[in-house]
Amino acid sequence: MESAEIPYTTPRLFKGKTIDLVPKGSTKAKEEAKQSWYVEFFFYNPGLGEMERFRFSKNLNRIKEPKEKLSLFTELLDTYKDALDGGWSPIDEKSNEKLKREVVSLTLDKAKEFFEAYHKAKGTRKKSIQSYLSKVNPFIDFYGAHKRVNEITDYEITHFLNHQEQTEKWLGVTYNNSRIALNNYFKYLKKNKYIEVNPVTDTETRTKIATESHQVFSDADFKTIMDWLQANDPYTLLFVRMIYYTCIRPKELRYLKVKYINLENNTITIPASIAKNKKSLPVHIDPSLRIELDKLDIANSPGDYYLLGSTVTFISADRIGENTPYDRFVKCLKMVKLRNKKYTLYSFKHFSNVKKFKAGWTIAEICSANRHSSLVETETYLKDLLKFVQTDKLIPAI
Repeated sequence: MESAEIPYTTPRLFKGKTIDLVPKGSTKAKEEAKQSWYVEFFFYNPGLGEMERFRFSKNLNRIKEPKEKLSLFTELLDTYKDALDGGWSPIDEKSNEKLKREVVSLTLDKAKEFFEAYHKAKGTRKKSIQSYLSKVNPFIDFYGAHKRVNEITDYEITHFLNHQEQTEKWLGVTYNNSRIALNNYFKYLKKNKYIEVNPVTDTETRTKIATESHQVFSDADFKTIMDWLQANDPYTLLFVRMIYYTCIRPKELRYLKVKYINLENNTITIPASIAKNKKSLPVHIDPSLRIELDKLDIANSPGDYYLLGSTVTFISADRIGENTPYDRFVKCLKMVKLRNKKYTLYSFKHFSNVKKFKAGWTIAEICSANRHSSLVETETYLKDLLKFVQTDKLIPAI
């Protein structure tokens, strides 16, 4: 084939083996999506003197959802049709690399879908994914969902961050958090060969301004809150007492089942499946908390029931809603006129650590009580603990 007007065949989509048997509960489309798909065409190779076969899947076979997989492979098929019609040659890969990247590059919006799917498959916490997307979405809105990822340079990153900083009155910490999220987004794209360079790498950061989230209660405010809960909301009262006495995180409490409470050994075991650090560790039940737990019918309750599953009965077959404890606590803050002090459920954990420190606990003991894997994690609380460090001890003489 020394001269041919069209030196290639029309690209076609192949969906793997023919599905002859569909398991019960599945569909042909689902079984088909499990196969390895690819776009195939032949292109004349003058060095070989014959048509050479090319197959491309662009790492899309990791997708198993039928409609999404078909949509992306159809887009890939059209991309190669357009590229070939536009003069692209897969033979001279080096000279055509730039053209290929431009043609097959992802849009910002589609890249976000891949980024989100990657983190879900990786097991990233739901709130962490939401945090990433809350910062990536404004960037996509700013430049448009259909802008290609390989069209983004450090200029676009800096322009967006500076614009948001000025118009949204961002603090340094907000600027940096947005930059970190965008860095993770483009780092993923670079790792998966969608871009050659991470455009965020060399952009500047801001000096952080300390945030005021999870503020530690003053003694007076703590008493006011606990008095109101005692009189009006026994469920939230027990919920926050559990946080104070155990330093168990709010989400872990919502998922805590009766079977993980051992009243004989006076321990609560947080299973790895719900623990933030993915480690199964026991928590000591303080005598003050034991008094509250003894009021519940734990010994006669099914092991798979949730300890704090109901605002009425406490122990329940159903898990409490994600926002219910927090919303009830916010109601309390509004009623006692403390809403503007930036107290959260985590404030009970911080307050507990301050009380421990003032009572003579060592940092290592506080680290253990919080189930931290190292003292480094405990440093989160040091900024609060240091406010309470006062001493009249003599300096050793020299």
